[in-house]
Amino acid sequence: MAKKEYVPVVEPKTTSYVEYTELGRTVTPDPVFKKDTIRVRVLQRCLGNPEETFDTEKHWEYDIPWTVDKVAVKEVVTKKQPVKKNLLQKLTS
Repeated sequence: MAKKEYVPVVEPKTTSYVEYTELGRTVTPDPVFKKDTIRVRVLQRCLGNPEETFDTEKHWEYDIPWTVDKVAVKEVVTKKQPVKKNLLQKLTS
C-alpha cells in the first residue's frame, strides 16, 4: 500500500482587492484517525470595485494529521536450542 503524502494547507491572505477577516476557528482532535480537524469561519470582503464592495461569509474545513513518532525496533537474538527427539525419531535413527 502506498503511503499517503500530506500536503500542507495554505490559507488565503488579504490582498489589495480581497480582505479576509477571521470570525471563528475550531480545532477538533480525532484520536481514532490521528488528526486534527480545523474549521474556520471567514468574512471575505471584495474590494475590486470600490463602488460595489460586497461581503461573503465562508467556511473552510481541513485536516492536519498528527506527527508519527518513529519507534526504535530492537533486534532480539535468541540462541538456537537443540531440538529434542521424540521416541519415534530415536527409534528410526
